[in-house]
Amino acid sequence: MNFRGWIKGKSQIELIFQAGLILGILGFLVYVVALAWLGWYTRYMADDFCNAVMFARDPIGGLVLRYMEGWGGNRYSNIWLVGLSELLFSKHVNTLPVIHLFAWLAGLVWLWIEIRRRVGAPWPAFMTAFLGLSIAFFSLLQVTNLYQTVFWRSSMTTHFAPIVYGTLLAAYLLRLLNENRRPLRIRSKFAATLSAFLVGGFSEPADALQITLLLLFILGTYAWVNKPARNKILSLLGWAFVGALLSLLVMFLSPSNFRRLGDPPGLVQFIRDTIQYAFIFISSTFAVLPLPSLLSVMLPALLFWIHGRTTAVRHGRERRRSMWMMMAVAPLIMYVLVMASFSPSVYGQGYPVERVRFYARLIMTVWLMLEGALLGWSLADLPGGRLNRLVVFGGSILFTAISAFYPFRAAIQAALKIPEYSERAALWDARDDYVRRLAESGESDLVVPGFSGVYGVKEWDDYETHWVNLCAAEYYGVNSIRTVSVPDEYLWEFFSGQ
Repeated sequence: MNFRGWIKGKSQIELIFQAGLILGILGFLVYVVALAWLGWYTRYMADDFCNAVMFARDPIGGLVLRYMEGWGGNRYSNIWLVGLSELLFSKHVNTLPVIHLFAWLAGLVWLWIEIRRRVGAPWPAFMTAFLGLSIAFFSLLQVTNLYQTVFWRSSMTTHFAPIVYGTLLAAYLLRLLNENRRPLRIRSKFAATLSAFLVGGFSEPADALQITLLLLFILGTYAWVNKPARNKILSLLGWAFVGALLSLLVMFLSPSNFRRLGDPPGLVQFIRDTIQYAFIFISSTFAVLPLPSLLSVMLPALLFWIHGRTTAVRHGRERRRSMWMMMAVAPLIMYVLVMASFSPSVYGQGYPVERVRFYARLIMTVWLMLEGALLGWSLADLPGGRLNRLVVFGGSILFTAISAFYPFRAAIQAALKIPEYSERAALWDARDDYVRRLAESGESDLVVPGFSGVYGVKEWDDYETHWVNLCAAEYYGVNSIRTVSVPDEYLWEFFSGQ
């Protein structure tokens, strides 16, 4: 591309605005690269040993055993993903989080491409990429427990993977709706059903959220879309809804599901707790994370406002009224979706654990960004003279400054954790080599230095009968493993045999 030709005819505001888009995209990508770098230092932890043993011994039987008897085994899709990981990336659990991080970015950008096609918006390509990547950035930036949610395989395949594949599914469904062929092909309906069935099978919160989303879209389509487009949309969403319901049924009927439920709350308490816990999460977000919440609204507001001003957008009275109505209804929809993602945890255990709250974090991020986008877009065609142009110029400077600074600042903060992750991975590798040497020499009851768990994930215990130790012992092919306390400064000396 000829750079001079590209900038020719663009105003100063447009050039600053596009610089902000490019810098923001680069910042978002650098931040995710920093996270992927951290994820590359992931090693086997807790359940990972049990899963590795199960699939190494009998891949098909392991899948059946997990579904029939395993804790959380009613979630069948994560079992398949773990099994596939063991077959393709044996001893390399660090590959999975890296792949899924970038797959989610691709899915989000694809989704916004299809949204742009659906609404017929004249957004530039940079703006589309910015919108997709910014959702990932703000969601990951505010995640409660990044390690458990994204890096630890046993949790990532349960709670982050369905978000990745759910995003890809949403983009795929929009792609089908954007095609001009009518009616839908049978293979498209089958693909929608199967995909929703697999996405829902990662976890109950994922499926509860998927069912609620599909139901809301079906009701909205029935109420506001005219024929014949309505019939096509309802047909596609209906088949996806069937797949999501089948997923819920399969997980409910798992024998392991009934053993782990315990004593669920009554209906009244369940509804009350779900409403209360959702409120606690939403209110605590604004109290604990005020700056990311503010910027989640401000950036898309500036983005759509400046874009609207530079393209001389004009909204009719009816469209402006629809946007303001959407802004008013969106908080209620957000609250319902947060409750849906919380409901399985409330029914089974209480307030969701940290890794389960990522669904709600994503929902809130999308809601805040939607509110900002609608606000900026609805204000874009307000009349104004020279003073208004100066305000737009200042807004473009502010947008570019935030886009250039905030994501790179977050990337630097994430990169500062690389030495910590790297050192622990190196110690883990040294211990792994040490244990294998002992096993190869014929020792069967091993005593090794113990590490402390990280970010709430259990490490080996000093009792050889602990379930993590039992799985680790079987993983290394020995009779038993237990840990002893060794000062950190002597760990390398211990592993080297000096």
